[in-house]
Amino acid sequence: MDALVTRVAALERSVCSAEDNAQAENLLAQVTLIERQLGKTLSEHPALTLGFEKYEKLRDVIDGDGDLELSRRMLGVDAKMELILLNSDFQKTLSSMRAIRDLQPRVNQPEYAAAAELLPQLRKIELLHDDQTSSFAQVAADISSIVDRYRAETEALSEIFISWDRMLTAIERKVSTLEAAKVADD
Repeated sequence: MDALVTRVAALERSVCSAEDNAQAENLLAQVTLIERQLGKTLSEHPALTLGFEKYEKLRDVIDGDGDLELSRRMLGVDAKMELILLNSDFQKTLSSMRAIRDLQPRVNQPEYAAAAELLPQLRKIELLHDDQTSSFAQVAADISSIVDRYRAETEALSEIFISWDRMLTAIERKVSTLEAAKVADD
């Protein structure tokens, strides 16, 4: 009887969540609950059904008469590999199902349902954003043009001022030379 209770507990941990386990009070109710949930899970995932069909074909070899060593010797390498792969696939599928079940309340939020109703408003906002983007590009081009003209004019004025500075320096030298000549003549 202990082996049966242990197997039921292991199967229960694999298929049911902890909340479901607390609701079932006796062994028969637990087995019934597990069978229902297993049936539901198998109907939702055909790959698991295929795995259980393969298991059923090898059940007498796998379970045997309780002698695990004899069962291991009777299984071929391919059958053992298939059972190992089936177990890992089952564990992956089971963990994925648990993750999906845990995320289900978050996915079905009312805000997400209202998102479809807001799509027309989103389209209007997208068009407005496109207009703003093109306006921004035009303004940026205008500013760039103004800055380029400013630089060109600044460079031209700078060259003019440098030229005037050279002329004034030359005039100052001539004036100094003329003043020096006038002072020498006097």
